[in-house]
Amino acid sequence: MSDAICHTCGQLQGIDEYDDRLWDIYNRIDDGRSHREALTFDSEWLQENVIDDEDFQTVNHAMEKDMYARGLCTNCGRPNLSGVNPDDILSEEDARDLADMYAEQAAERRAGC
Repeated sequence: MSDAICHTCGQLQGIDEYDDRLWDIYNRIDDGRSHREALTFDSEWLQENVIDDEDFQTVNHAMEKDMYARGLCTNCGRPNLSGVNPDDILSEEDARDLADMYAEQAAERRAGC
């Protein structure tokens, strides 16, 4: 057993069963946070636009804000379930239906619909 604790979210680290359960709950939260597309930067854009430490800090801050908005710890990247109530957690079937809806919406956005 590991004694590692994330200093940002306070969750235990290094326990696979615990991580699996965190992700299971995260993927069933009814607000859809697990289905939001992540803010990403490709390496070409970064090479062209990140020139100094200030640019790097700005990009890093934007990615941290995006992680926080999607309910992820900005340090360890695992779900931060603080503030989630048991009433906010969907059944597996309802969560699957919600995931399908978000996948359809993302496909339509990529197709330009």
